[in-house]
Amino acid sequence: MHSIREVADQFNITYDTLRYYEKEGLLRPINRDSQGRRVYSSADIDDLNRLIHLRHLGASIAESRQMMSFFHSSSPTIDELNQGIAFLNQLNKQLDHRLTEIQQQKIFLDQKVTHLNTQRSKLLSSTTKPNRS
Repeated sequence: MHSIREVADQFNITYDTLRYYEKEGLLRPINRDSQGRRVYSSADIDDLNRLIHLRHLGASIAESRQMMSFFHSSSPTIDELNQGIAFLNQLNKQLDHRLTEIQQQKIFLDQKVTHLNTQRSKLLSSTTKPNRS
């Protein structure tokens, strides 16, 4: 069992975010200890891990809610499976696009660093040459 502090630290999110996810039905109701404090089970941690991944991949709250409900379904229909697969494939394509953009930005930065290093080297070599008159 894990406290809200441990879970928030583990996933680098705020207590308010955890409470919000529970309030919005993205997480199943979290058990409480005798003093009313949330106590997260391993299953809750697994659910939160799925949810955090969905959110980082760009899923909206509504989409995340739908996928979390799908993940908890014990016997999904073919249509639900198809929708889940289509949505995850859409997220995968969006991630591929973001990766391409990041790679392009990385190339840009590498080129700029190389250019600045070249300029610096030229300046250093011109200031270290002895002046022969």
